[in-house]
Amino acid sequence: MTTHDEQTGPGDAARRNALDILLRRMQAESDFPALSEAIGDINRIASSDREGVNELSNHILKDFALTNKLLKLANVAFYNQVGGGSISTISRAVVVLGFDAVRSIALSLILFDNLENKAHAQHLKEEFVKVMYAGMLAREMAGNAQVKDVEEAFIGAMLHKLGRMLAMFYFPEEMALVLQRVETEGLSDVRVSAEVLGVSFENLGIGIARSWGFPDQLVQSMKKLPDGKIRKSASNVERLRALAGFANELCEIILETPDEDRSKALGRLTARFGDTVPVTAEQLAGMMEKSMQDIGQFARVVNVNLKHSDFARQASKWAGLAAPPGQASAQQETNTDMPDAVPDAMAALDANVLHEAAPAIEQGAVARDKQERTPEEIQSILASGLQDVGNSLIDDSISINDILRMILEAMYTGMGFAHVVLCIKDGRRNAMCGKFGFGDDVQRLVKAFDFSLAGQPDVFLVALQNNADILISDIDDPKIATRIPAWYRQHIPARTFVLFPVIVKGKPVGLIYADRPHAGDIAIPEKELSLLKSLRNQAVLAIRQSL
Repeated sequence: MTTHDEQTGPGDAARRNALDILLRRMQAESDFPALSEAIGDINRIASSDREGVNELSNHILKDFALTNKLLKLANVAFYNQVGGGSISTISRAVVVLGFDAVRSIALSLILFDNLENKAHAQHLKEEFVKVMYAGMLAREMAGNAQVKDVEEAFIGAMLHKLGRMLAMFYFPEEMALVLQRVETEGLSDVRVSAEVLGVSFENLGIGIARSWGFPDQLVQSMKKLPDGKIRKSASNVERLRALAGFANELCEIILETPDEDRSKALGRLTARFGDTVPVTAEQLAGMMEKSMQDIGQFARVVNVNLKHSDFARQASKWAGLAAPPGQASAQQETNTDMPDAVPDAMAALDANVLHEAAPAIEQGAVARDKQERTPEEIQSILASGLQDVGNSLIDDSISINDILRMILEAMYTGMGFAHVVLCIKDGRRNAMCGKFGFGDDVQRLVKAFDFSLAGQPDVFLVALQNNADILISDIDDPKIATRIPAWYRQHIPARTFVLFPVIVKGKPVGLIYADRPHAGDIAIPEKELSLLKSLRNQAVLAIRQSL
């Protein structure tokens, strides 16, 4: 099969020029660069050989609205058949649902959120409902089409009409002209879109998908299928393309076919795809019903009322449902392997130790969080994180790293810290080393945490030696400044931080560090402190269980 890149006809240069012009017009729109960056980042993470799970979680957590919606979807029937209880952290969502499923949800939410805020939003919502339904159908039919990766099937079908959706959003006047000519002149939208835009919807979508970093086999699956019977192929790319085509053609048939012609239309479709996506009418009916329920869950999270959607009403009829799914209502031990501290080291830091009553830190500090939360909301996030960890501790299939990641994420999201980093002891070097964390540019911070446990008793060693949770409100406070190590001042710009040692059987095995940029930025009232200590204690328990 000739790919888009392999075409060398005289029209190819003109098509590329037209695509470049359209791309420049889209780049000039205030929201397109952000959309491109968000999707490009997730695709880069997905293709990375590095620790993708932590990077994906960290990336999603930067977007508060995306995090909330993704967690809601992770907990509804759409996915929670494998949930084993509530999911309140992105880290646990990745563990329970899998990396690819979380990536799929994130991509669909990013597309929807960025493509629905326009004057013609209702038309776009209708298009998006159809695109999402196609993705869900493809996920259900993946086994029939011998496509092993169900999430790849979902994304492939969702992207199949990307060019049309982008044209509707970014070029509404040209889109209106295309639709008018298709209706009045009886021409195909392939021909008319190429004449009006200079490039067909298909090639526009393919060009954008490439620029966003989607893998080549997903890009190739976006190509329009030939007319007539689709022949069976041994190529996974062709199977993916056939599946995406089947799901999207079914959506068009649902929207355009009168009720009395339904069985004939389905017969023609299943005959066309019989070699590549063998499915009986009975199987298809079950898949359509399941996909309609799934899209109902998605619609509730993104606040789309399916009862206002012509497509959803039709698809519900075809699935044997009386109506589209409705809207739901909003819903201290001693260490033996560390040097003795200078006698006054602990005394000098005593005012910074976080006791249960937390007298030294009242709620008067001004938090510079982007999303100001009430104490009850903060406590709820921390408590939900504790529940996630508790559910995971009794599951032998979940790794110690995944559990520790959930603990850090709960602290990070609950308290609104700028960064949270976990350090683990390297016994061979008798040193603490950064393992992973959350926050902007966190990998640089992780690398900076590499300090000897046999050095002078700075604040980090005092915390570990005395199993003391310590809050440093200002690293330049004259009473504290000499206890801040040089490596910290050199590599980490934060002026305030908190330390939670992880001590197992009297020995320091880890340290949880959290910071904010400005002096006095961290305030930890008593209830929140108790929950943070409980999360740290879960880390102790998890590590103890793994030994």
